[in-house]
Amino acid sequence: MYIKFSSLFAGLIPPSGNRGAVENFFEEIAMYSIFSATKDLVMKIDTFIDLVSESVLHFEEGLKLYLSGKEDEFNERLDIIRILEGRADNLRQDIEAQLYVQTLIPESRGDVLEILENMDDIIDFSKALMFEFFIEKPEIPVELHERMKKLAETAVDSTQALIQSTRSYFYDVNTVKDHIHKVKFFENESDHLAEKAKREIFQLDIDLSRKLHLKNFIVSIDSISDIAENISNRLSIAAMKRIV
Repeated sequence: MYIKFSSLFAGLIPPSGNRGAVENFFEEIAMYSIFSATKDLVMKIDTFIDLVSESVLHFEEGLKLYLSGKEDEFNERLDIIRILEGRADNLRQDIEAQLYVQTLIPESRGDVLEILENMDDIIDFSKALMFEFFIEKPEIPVELHERMKKLAETAVDSTQALIQSTRSYFYDVNTVKDHIHKVKFFENESDHLAEKAKREIFQLDIDLSRKLHLKNFIVSIDSISDIAENISNRLSIAAMKRIV
């Protein structure tokens, strides 16, 4: 499940009755926020991050539907991801234009644009992988179903950790490192699961061509966590530049 800004500070915000403490809390947060005076832009970026999160969640559910033989429902998930991709592309372009037109955060603009473009790659890859399932229709042996579901779940977990890290970059840069290590953890788990799945594939009594076909899909699913890790490395560097 994706996490919105308000939930990032659940349990930390003082009771609403203590007006002074609440105001001081948000003043302190504003010191760390990259966009403390541009609420409209913050909302757009928050929505963009939500779209990225939703896209991989729909991918995970779509894969489960595919393995269950629910083709129509799988196709609906693919259509949803296509819509999310279009919305994200338009929103990212709108954010980029606003950054330049309003000459906002010139010292961090390059990093912000790169982060948004990299995050957009996650939606593009999720859609492309779903489309490969739609076009190629791989016949996946039932012995691999649970392994493939777990691989997709772990790969998606890595992107959700990245989502939290990205929100932290925009709202409280000092907490970025608290989430980035989780991206690496899930990426390692995904690699481990992918290796097991590939070994199991080549032990099956099926044609070599089919084994290679299945292996390609395992590699593609595992690549989601690789993408998340690559983005997290860039995000870590961008965060350090803001802290120093």
